Amino acid sequence: PVKCSDRTFLLKVRGMSMSPTFNEGELIFVDPEVQPVNGKYVIARLDDENEATFKQLIIEGDHKFLKAANPAWPTPIQPINGNCTIVGVVIFAGRLF
Repeated sequence: PVKCSDRTFLLKVRGMSMSPTFNEGELIFVDPEVQPVNGKYVIARLDDENEATFKQLIIEGDHKFLKAANPAWPTPIQPINGNCTIVGVVIFAGRLF
């Protein structure tokens, strides 16, 4: 749907941490070739938990955080302290009809 690299992949949003911005069941296109900069939505692999998460990347000075869009989420902001790897940046979101 948009210009992307050959490494772009598709994921389905699971859970409520990113609602109401992104809802469960929506499809997101993730491009590993796009630079993860402040404010972008990213997929991050959490090394301690051996799983991936979908959050907004926040960079303030030398500090990086993953932020949930859902203001009622139990851990709305998670510090990145070498415990995760940014897998790719969300470049498009949509819904199947």
